[in-house]
Order: sequence, then C-alpha cells, then structure tokens
Amino acid sequence: MAGFFTRRENTPGMLVIITLYFAGLAYFLFKLARMWQPNGPRYKLYNPVRRPLTTFAVITVILIVLTIVNACMCTANFGRGLKPHITGRKMESEEEKLANHNMTEMPNYNYGYGPGPGGAMGSRMTID
Repeated sequence: MAGFFTRRENTPGMLVIITLYFAGLAYFLFKLARMWQPNGPRYKLYNPVRRPLTTFAVITVILIVLTIVNACMCTANFGRGLKPHITGRKMESEEEKLANHNMTEMPNYNYGYGPGPGGAMGSRMTID
C-alpha cells in the first residue's frame, strides 16, 4: 500500500501508513520489554526462546525505524517532480533512436524463403 500511495503522491494515505508503522514499532517494543521483565507473569516461559526472539525483535525494530524514515522522506518530497520520473520516459533524440533501433529489433530471416511475403522459394539449395 505504501508503494501505491507513494506512486500517486497521496499524502493522507502515506500518513495512515506511517501511523501503522509506528503501531507496529510500538508492538515490537512492548513485546521486547515484556519478555525481559523479571517480575512478569511469563518470565520463565520465555527462557528457552528469549535470545532468538530478542534478536528477531531488535532486527525488526531497526528495519521498521528505517522504513519510517524512508516513508517520511518520500512524503516530504511529494510535489517536487518525482511523479514525472516514475510515470514518464525520457525522450530520445533521433540519433539515439537510430542507434538503438538496430540493437532491439530482431532481423527477418524469413525474407525470400518459403511461401511468405518474400517470394515463392529462395535461393537455398536443397537435396532432393
């Protein structure tokens, strides 16, 4: 959804997405703090998985913070000319078109052979 709103430069949509990112960040921080509370009701239940869950939560928190920063930067740049770069293409000069035309078109190897537009039969030798 964030990509959809960014491509269309939809500020209200991006604000909703950033709010959801903050909610996800709060959830992971809450779970991380609750897992390490020594007087918590489930402190002993987390013993076998405390280290892997902590690693996962820390990596997730870092990635969510980086995602929030990226979303804020994209939102701040709305209306500054990003949309034409995403939706449009650069116009090529005539020289570039001619140079690139030969590189992208496949040659027509059927010209002159067979019953196609090149004629009835080509000059290929066959053994009968």
